Amino acid sequence: MLSKKLQSKFGPIRQVAYVVKDIDQAVESWHRQMGVGPFAVVRNVSPLAGSTYRGEESGDIVLNLAFAYIGDIQLELIEQVNDTPSMYQEALAKGAHSLHHYAVTVDDYDACFNHAMANGFEPIVEAGHPDFCRMSYVESTEIPGLILEIIEWNDFTCPYFDGIGRFLAEADASILKHDYQL
Repeated sequence: MLSKKLQSKFGPIRQVAYVVKDIDQAVESWHRQMGVGPFAVVRNVSPLAGSTYRGEESGDIVLNLAFAYIGDIQLELIEQVNDTPSMYQEALAKGAHSLHHYAVTVDDYDACFNHAMANGFEPIVEAGHPDFCRMSYVESTEIPGLILEIIEWNDFTCPYFDGIGRFLAEADASILKHDYQL
């Protein structure tokens, strides 16, 4: 029996993300246990520069990131390499070594963010620029552990996701980790 597909109020899930203590070990484990790879790896980047974390201006959060695809879903592994307070440090302090967040891409950022705020979500991180690309991380107050990354789908984010996908599709599959530039 086929079930009817239900549509999320937030649109399609484009990414699942895990916070890890060691990016290289996590890449190896995902490959060995799940057969996922190759990975595009970026090191020592600060993609959330200029953001707010729990309503306060956040410091410079430095990350190592690894990306791979499982079908059409992007897998993101996140290792924070400095000790600036962040949602990643918060997750590790809670012992959360599981799924960290789902990323959704939306055409109407304001409507989706406002829907989240009106329906039991609280903002964790607000980032981006209104003229460029807006994104936020919101946490459910009703579903334990549910964090959504809401990303405005536009001429910047579409090539970002597509670019990583193309890079990995053309990458040498015999090499597990490929350096990538964001």
